[in-house]
Order: sequence, then structure tokens, then C-alpha cells
Amino acid sequence: MKSRYLLNIFLIILVLGLYWFLNHDTSTQDQQQTLTAISHGEITQIHISRHGLDTIAIQKNKTNWQLMQPIAAPANNTRIKLLLSILNARSYAQLSHADDATLAQLGFDNTNTILKLNDESFQFGDIEAISKRRYVLHNGIIHLVDDSVAPLLNANAASFIDNKLIPLDFHISKLLIPIINTDQTLSLHNVSIEQKEGHWTSDNKHLSSDQLTILIDAWQHAYALQVLPLSTAKLPLSEPHKIIVWFRNQAEPVEFEFQKDNRTLYLNSPSQQLSYQFPLSIMQQLLPDA
Repeated sequence: MKSRYLLNIFLIILVLGLYWFLNHDTSTQDQQQTLTAISHGEITQIHISRHGLDTIAIQKNKTNWQLMQPIAAPANNTRIKLLLSILNARSYAQLSHADDATLAQLGFDNTNTILKLNDESFQFGDIEAISKRRYVLHNGIIHLVDDSVAPLLNANAASFIDNKLIPLDFHISKLLIPIINTDQTLSLHNVSIEQKEGHWTSDNKHLSSDQLTILIDAWQHAYALQVLPLSTAKLPLSEPHKIIVWFRNQAEPVEFEFQKDNRTLYLNSPSQQLSYQFPLSIMQQLLPDA
């Protein structure tokens, strides 16, 4: 009986020891199998070089990302997070000291796309045929990683622009917008909506407090389907309607030019030289009825 008791204690200790060893070993392996140990918060500069395409430069200003080249515009935070995910991407296999023939065989040459995060450079090669993972060259070592970043790198520069019409840290204090007529045309008469003593008020007395709040929220959270430089956007020939937005703690208001066609609503920003494009159906949310 005593020997069986001691055997049970030994087995318990053995199981606990194996559990610790396996978890400790897995933790160490997971740490070794990432491209870097750099955190996203350390990165302030992003540079993308693409063969035959515009070079893209993005910079972090305080808490926001700004597209610097080839377009000056607020950057899309979701896309930035995807780019930064390469830092801690899992490396499923590694090959160091590869010769020129091996590099060429894996798709590394002078036409490769290169992502640079601060001083960390990641060169993207071919896709491995069986696993469909991507070869990435970093600090002289070829890694095999999930192909989640490379497809983003060859998108046009405009796709890196933030689709949000109004930045998160900007809060509307006053809005001047046109009215929708019964025939769905825009009235020449504008409605003013302003926050006073914590409540939204308007010079249009037909609009209730709830309606005013809904209108402001729609503007505050408006998210475009796409954003294009004004120089390349195909806009309607119709005369634009001016919309003026004031923000808290901002001395000067921002002006937008409102246009529409049969399918699309355009909010063009002359100051940013950008065209924010929405489905036409959103017009009912952004403008009051007559």
C-alpha cells in the first residue's frame, strides 16, 4: 500500500513536471518564431517601395498617422495596423545565409516590394507553393509567414487614406447644410445646427431635438466607400453646394463641396484636395427634408 502511495505521488510530480516543461518550451518556441519582438507603439515611420508603383511614406504625428507621399492625407488606421502586424508575425520556417541562387529561386531580386518600419526592413518574395505562405527576408534571414501583409502593399496609394470624413478627435460644434426638397433636389436655403449649453438647436424650428442629434451623429461618423485625390476623381458637372463645419477648439471652420449623381454622393474637401464618396442613400441621413 505504501509503495503504491509513493508511486502515485511520483506520477503526479512527473505529470506536473512534464506540463511545466511542455508549456515552458512552447512559450519559448512561440517567442522565437516571430519576426521581431518590436511593439507597434515603437513605430513612427512607414515606407513602402514598390517596383513600377509610387513610393508610399506614412508618418505618425502624436496619436494619428498621416500619409505623406505621394498624397498628403490622414491615413487609414486599420491598414496601418495590418502593416505593423508583420513585426510580430509568426515565422513557420527560417533559412539563414542563403546564396544568390537560393534568393533568386525564392523570388528575391531588385523588383521586390520592401516594407520599412523605422529602421526594420522586410523584403517580400514569392509564395511557397504548398503552404501558400510568403517568403520574407529580414535581417539576412528568410522567413516563411502567413501572406496577410503583402497583398496590401501593392494597392494604390489612395487606399491608404482614412475613409472617415471627420477625424475621431474632431467634435462638431456647428453645422451649415442644405435642405432636401420634395423632388430630391437641394434647396438653396441652408439650415444651421449649433450646440448651445449642451443642446443642439437650429434656425429650422421644424426639426426636433432628436432629429438634430441624429443629423450630427451621421456627420460625425460618416465613413466613405472610397476617398480619391480631387485631381483624379471624376465628379459631376453640377454646381456644388457649400457645407461648413465648425469644430470644438478649432478656430477656423472646414468647408466641403456637396455634389451627387444617380448613384454617388460626393463630399469634396478643397483644403485637403480629397473627394469623399458615399452611396447616394446616405443623403437622407446627412441632410434634413424640407
